[in-house]
Amino acid sequence: MRGRHQHHDAVVVGAGFAGLGAARELLEAGLSVQVLEARPRVGGRTLTRYLPDGTQLDLGGQWIGPTQHRIRELVDHFGISTYPTPAHGDPVVDIGGERLTSPPPEVDSLLEEIDLLALQITPERPWDAPEARAWDQQTFASWLAGTGYSEAAIRYVARVVSGGLLAGAPAEASLLETLFYVASAGGIQPLMGYEGGAQETRIVGGAQSIAEHMAAELPSGVLRLAEPVTAVEYDSAGARLTTTTHTYTASRVIVAVPPTLAARIRYDPPLPALTDSALQRTPAGGALKVHAVYPTPFWRDRGLSGMSTSDSGVLTETVDNTPPNSPRAVLTGFVYGDEAVLLRGRSLEERRQIVLERLGELFGDQALSPDDYVEFDWMAEEWTRGCFSGHLVPGSTVTFGPALRAPVEVVHWASTETATEWNGYFDGAVASGRRAAEEVRAALGK
Repeated sequence: MRGRHQHHDAVVVGAGFAGLGAARELLEAGLSVQVLEARPRVGGRTLTRYLPDGTQLDLGGQWIGPTQHRIRELVDHFGISTYPTPAHGDPVVDIGGERLTSPPPEVDSLLEEIDLLALQITPERPWDAPEARAWDQQTFASWLAGTGYSEAAIRYVARVVSGGLLAGAPAEASLLETLFYVASAGGIQPLMGYEGGAQETRIVGGAQSIAEHMAAELPSGVLRLAEPVTAVEYDSAGARLTTTTHTYTASRVIVAVPPTLAARIRYDPPLPALTDSALQRTPAGGALKVHAVYPTPFWRDRGLSGMSTSDSGVLTETVDNTPPNSPRAVLTGFVYGDEAVLLRGRSLEERRQIVLERLGELFGDQALSPDDYVEFDWMAEEWTRGCFSGHLVPGSTVTFGPALRAPVEVVHWASTETATEWNGYFDGAVASGRRAAEEVRAALGK
């Protein structure tokens, strides 16, 4: 027999940064809250793993930046230590067959053009931009092709922007969606930079520890793990939620999971057509993140930072991911777009060989023989289905964008995909949770 629980002011579906952020706000407002998480852990798209010798790997999200004030507040609140992303030497910029230490002026000029266009976007309402409909009807790839820049510059920018930022291929997002993403972070440099940018700082103990601290602060009984929500029945008076083991009733519901997962829940009555279409048209990104573990950070001896960006090859980006005082060194690579699709069609051993060969090309023969090779495919995770975040497909932002975070009766939406600041990042997730909590608080008159 399915168990029943007491009625709550709000039930939050999901215990990632959006759901935990919403729960904190609701509890501070004096509301009764229940948080339901499908996984046996908190943290959503963060996952910190330790190898037997204590080497730390962040298999999911890992960075915070200086203008991401909400997540920084949480780090400071819990007294969590941080450290700068290692940068002991020069980066490798592999473009047009050349190895440089910084992008050529042509790339900088093309990125500046993107920044200038993004200034026309109001992140809260990107569909109101003067050229919104035209920008939504062309992909980022087609826009790049018409810029007149060299093939190498276009290929490089396509990979580092569409891959490194939106975790996909340049044909998978519209120009409008790409510009919105840039505008939500305040420009290209805050997004792509390390020092002074979104990749500036890492978390001692891993990014998942922030979520674990947030969960530990919740009153006993508020959080229930390993309890997926399968159905939400709702009307103007409240909602009834069904999980794999229990049922819950609430005055309000916050669905704080990625749109691709929110769309898999059964709603009764069915969601309005615009809302359902918005969820269906926001697939998750297809990035692959791989880690090669070595006895020492040998690249530093060669005067290299471990950071690289490339206009070709299986790896668009790499970074030195070695924590301070780590037993061993970690070199992490990111695979996006078509390369990620093709790599998933190979066996683990083939993928390992392809990745290591590319690391060898970038950093020398020592990269060919790691102590360990670890990859984690978020697309294969039942309660994630992709990373870093989801984005509306071309032609959808103008039409369906307004419905992505608009409440439906008593159902509210939170996820980094619904954020208007730092969309796609921890900070955006926390912001979305706070925004949804404020909607609930206002609706209940608290």
